[in-house]
This record gives sequence, C-alpha cells and structure tokens, in this order.
Amino acid sequence: MIRRLFLAAALMYLGYLAFVYCLQTSLIYPGTRTEVAATPPFVPGLEVIHLASSAGVTEALFLPPTTTGPGPHPAMIVTHGNGEVIDFWVTSLDGFRERGIGVLLVEYPGYGRSGGTPSESSIRATLGAAYDHLAADPRVDGQRVFGFGWSLGGGAICLLARDRPLRALILQSTFPSLAEFAARFWAPAFLLHDRYDNVLALRSFPGPTLVIHGRGDLLIPWRSGERLAASAKRATFRLYECGHGCWGPDRNSFWEDAEALLELAGILRHEPQPVASVDVHAAAASPLLQSQE
Repeated sequence: MIRRLFLAAALMYLGYLAFVYCLQTSLIYPGTRTEVAATPPFVPGLEVIHLASSAGVTEALFLPPTTTGPGPHPAMIVTHGNGEVIDFWVTSLDGFRERGIGVLLVEYPGYGRSGGTPSESSIRATLGAAYDHLAADPRVDGQRVFGFGWSLGGGAICLLARDRPLRALILQSTFPSLAEFAARFWAPAFLLHDRYDNVLALRSFPGPTLVIHGRGDLLIPWRSGERLAASAKRATFRLYECGHGCWGPDRNSFWEDAEALLELAGILRHEPQPVASVDVHAAAASPLLQSQE
C-alpha cells in the first residue's frame, strides 16, 4: 500500500514538473500578452529604431538628452521587467535626459511591436545589436554607454555586460539567478531553459554597479538583491522604502546614488576616464552593502 502511494505521488510530481517545464516560457515572459498601440506613445524627440539580429527584427526607442554640452553625449540602455513593454517607460526616465544622457529603450523579441520569440539567447542577441547601433551613433560617446535593468531586465542587461564594454550598471529589483524561482516552484534548476546567471556576470564585470531594492518587495526579496551586490567586484547596495513594482526616483535618494555612480564611472564628465584608470577599490572606503533607512 505504501509503495503504491509513493509511486502515485512520484507520478503526480513528474506530471507537475512536465507541466511547469512546458509552461516556463509563458511564466518567465508574460509581457508577450500585453497589447500595445500600432505606434509608440508620442514624446517630443523620440526616435523609433528597428534592430535586426539573429533574434529577428525588434523595436527600440531612443530619447535624446534634453540638455547637452559640447561633444558626444553619454547614453543609457534600458531593459524593463518581464510583464512590461517599452511604451511604459518613455516618460519615466526624464531625469537622465535632463542630466545630458540619451536613453535607449530596447524591446524584447515577441513583445510589443517586435517580432521573434523571447528567450535568454534571443534577448542577448537583440541587446548586442542595440549596443552596436548606439555606439555607432555619432551623437553618442561610445565610451560612456551604461546599462539600467529592472527585475528580469537586470538579467537582460547583465547579459549585455558580458558581451559589450558597458561603463556601469544600475540594477533594480534584480535576482541572482532564475534558479531561485525554480526552487519556489519545487522544481530542479536544470529544467530551466533560461537561467540569467547575474552573479556570474557581475563577478567578471569591471565597472561600478549600483544595486537598488525595495524593502517591501514580495516577488524578489531584498536579501536577493543584497546577495547579488555581494557578488560584484565594485558594488553599492541601496535599500529603498518601496515594493517590487515601485518606480519613483524622486521619492528616494535615487538621484544622489545614481549620480555618485555615474561620476565614479566618468559618465557625467565630459572627458571620460578609461576603465583601466579607475581604481577598482575606490568604493572600498565605505561598506560594500549600505541601506537607506
């Protein structure tokens, strides 16, 4: 009797794993079901870009800085969360534009008006094409391109950091690896198609990193962000009073923290410092992990 019960339970669990295995793409990338308008929202100065890569043709939106000094300007590549589309972010990053930084919002394959199918490999290819397009723009200083990723977008921008020379990283509400979520579903990590091993990416990333997290984040607990920051060569961790989906940079010390990072990386200076000349221990004067109370 006990043997039969054990066998029945094992079969049920295997069936459950098969169910999760088949559904993982829709669970990881729910934003493919988000409906969007035929054209992007109107924003003065917005430029629509179509990126061709092995992932297909995907859309990106470039927002030039609203204030610029002489010479090419720095730029930021932005990757959003898994349940969003780039349309949601066209007016959310004006603070960067006001500081003389161009903003490139990159859509994932299969999201919004973009073709293709989302996956770790297709997103990686798309972001590589986005970086190459941006670095070739004569208005952009290719030595001062950095990344900003939120939630799953943190994993996406970490993929780009492994392939292209990003100057710095800002990661908000980001996980160390999707293996954490597999454990929550009582599933072994080897069943994952996509892993987004952000710890591995940060261990080899030479530039400074700002990791920010919400104390009330119920989807990705802030301790996950703390562990992610601890894996980086040069990281500052900031804990804000918000949840997972909050985005209100003016409500926290975000701009103070972001400007400190961008000045350290030479992004906000007209003459950028070579990465090799920046002391990798420059941030070690204060504790690695700091929180905003």
